[in-house]
Amino acid sequence: MELPADVDEDELIHSENPYGDFYANEATIRDIPLNQLESVIVENRMNEDEGFQKEYATLPYGEQYKCDAGKMDKNIVKNRFKTTFPYDHSRVILRTESGSDYINANYIDGTERDKQYIAAQGPKQNTVIDFWTMIWQERVTTIVMLTNLKEGMKTKCTQYWPAANRHINYGSVSVKLTDEKVYAFYIIRKLSVNHKETIESRVVTQYHYTSWPDHGTPDPLCLVVFLDHVTRTNQRNSQTVVHCSAGIGRTGTYIALDVLNQIGRKTGKVNVAEYVKKMRENRMNMVQTYEQYMTIFLALNEIFKSQVNSTTIDEFTKKAEAMVTDKPANQSTLRKEFQLLMKIRPTYSDADFKLVKESCGDIYFNGILPLDKYSVHLSSALPKRGNFINAIITPSYTNNKGFIVTQYPTVKDAVDFLRLLNDHESDIVICMDPLFKVDSSKVWLPSPSSSSKTNSPFTVHFQSNSETDVNITIVHILQKNSEEEAHPVTIVEPKVSIKTSGTPLDTSQLRSLVSAALGVEKENPITVISSDGASLCGAFCALHNVIQQINMDDSVDVFTAVRQLQVRRPELCSNLDEYRLVIKAVYDHVLSTTENIYCNQR
Repeated sequence: MELPADVDEDELIHSENPYGDFYANEATIRDIPLNQLESVIVENRMNEDEGFQKEYATLPYGEQYKCDAGKMDKNIVKNRFKTTFPYDHSRVILRTESGSDYINANYIDGTERDKQYIAAQGPKQNTVIDFWTMIWQERVTTIVMLTNLKEGMKTKCTQYWPAANRHINYGSVSVKLTDEKVYAFYIIRKLSVNHKETIESRVVTQYHYTSWPDHGTPDPLCLVVFLDHVTRTNQRNSQTVVHCSAGIGRTGTYIALDVLNQIGRKTGKVNVAEYVKKMRENRMNMVQTYEQYMTIFLALNEIFKSQVNSTTIDEFTKKAEAMVTDKPANQSTLRKEFQLLMKIRPTYSDADFKLVKESCGDIYFNGILPLDKYSVHLSSALPKRGNFINAIITPSYTNNKGFIVTQYPTVKDAVDFLRLLNDHESDIVICMDPLFKVDSSKVWLPSPSSSSKTNSPFTVHFQSNSETDVNITIVHILQKNSEEEAHPVTIVEPKVSIKTSGTPLDTSQLRSLVSAALGVEKENPITVISSDGASLCGAFCALHNVIQQINMDDSVDVFTAVRQLQVRRPELCSNLDEYRLVIKAVYDHVLSTTENIYCNQR
C-alpha cells in the first residue's frame, strides 16, 4: 500500500486495530511468574508470533477518550500526526502568559507514583519552545529520546538542543550543551538550563537511544543496557519525559519496560498486557505494534535472566583478585559466573543461518557460521566471486559497528579478504596469532623483501614495519583500474602466541593488541581475525570494550561485554579459559594504570 507523503509508516496510526478487534471481549490475561517468562515467549512465537499477535489484539485500540484540546483549530498545527492527540483528562497543561496551554503530551503513571512519566511527541519546529516550557514547568531533569532526528528520508523530530558550548534561547529558558558522551547505541547529553526571569539554573540529562531501526525493533539486550544506564545514573525524584516521534510506539515500549522491570523485581511476576492497557487509559495506542509489544517481553526476559551489573573499578579489582587466583574456592566463583553466561547466551536455529547456507551449501557446515542478521557482505563486484564472506559486525563500547570479526582467508579466498577491507574501509587489522604461523597470510601480506603481493584486481604494497610490544606492519591496498586512492591498512600481530592458561597467566600481548587498536582513533570498523573467527577474537573485543568503559565511565562490566558479543556470535569467549583471560587482562590493565598514575604523581 502506497502511503501518503505526510504519513510515516513507522508511526502509522491505524483507524482500527490492525491485528483484529478482539478487545471488546475484555479478555483477562494472567500474570506471568518470572521463571515462566521464557516458556511463554517460546509458546507465543510459534506460527510466526501468532500468540503475540492475538494477545496484542485484545488491547483497547484507537481513540477511547475525549481529545478536544488537540483537535482545536489553533492546536492542530502543533500535532506531528493528523490522528494522534493527547487525551484531555491526562494532558500536560502549560501555564504560559501567552494564553496557549497546549502541548501534545500526557502524564503516565508509574510504580513509584502517579504521573511518573510524561509521554510526548517529538518537538516540531513550532513546538520547541512549548517543549522547554513543559520541561521547566514540570521540573524535569531527565529526557529519554527514542528516535533519531531523521530516519530514511523523513524528519522524525526537530533538534531541540544546541551544539556544544552554544546557548540557545527557547522562550523564557536558555539551554547550553555542556557535555556529550557517544556510546555504541546511545548518546548522553548534559544540558544546562537557565530561566531568564528567575535566574534559576538546572541540569537536564538527555538519554538519546540512536539504534532503534527504522521500521523495526531494537536488539532487546541493547535496549536493556540502555535502560540500565538511564536508571543507574538518573535521579528518580522528578518526572521523566519520554518521547519518540508520535510519542506512542517506542515511547510506550520504553515506559512499559521500565515499569515492568520495577514490578518484576518487587513481585516476581509481570503482566505486560495489563500495564499497556493502563498506559492507554492516559494516552492512545501506547505500544503501537505487536512487534513492539513482543519486544517488551524479550527485553524483560533478558533483564531477569541476568541483571546488568556495572561495578566501580575498586569493586571489580577486589572481586577479580579472588577470581584469578589458583585457589579452588575462588575458581568456583569464576566458574559459576561463566556457567550463567553459557546458560543465557542465545541459541539459534538453521533459519538464522539461511543466507550462508544458500551461498555456500555445506562448505562451512562444521565451521563457525555468520548469522544472517549480523553478517557482513562484500559490495564490490568481482567475476566468479559472490558477495559472501564469513564475517560478522560486532559493537565496540562506543561504535555499533566497531569490529568486523572474521577468519584467516584460505589461499583461494585471499582476494575476498582484501575486498572486505576495501569495501568496509577498515584501516586496522588485529591478528590473534603471529602471522608467521599462518601460512596463508603469505598469499596476501608482502614482506619487506617481497615488497608487494598481487591478488587480482588488488596489489598490496609493503610500506613499513615496526616492533614495539607487538609487530605492526603498514601496507597500501591498490585496486587495478580504480580511481580510488591506495587504501592504507595497519596490521597488528602479537610477537608470540597468546596463551589462555598458565601460571601466572600472561595478558601482556592481548593488552598490547588492544592498546594498539585504541591508539588509532578511527570511526571505521577494526577487523579482528583468527583461525576460526572466534578463538581469542571475543577476548580481544571484550577487553577493548571494557577498557573503553573504564575510560568513559569509571565502571566495569566484563559479564555484559561478553554477553553482548555472544548475541552476535555465541562462540565468542565460549570457554572458561578465555573468560578468565579477559578478567585477568582487565585486572592487569587496572593495576598498571593505577601504578602509572601513582608514579606520575610522585
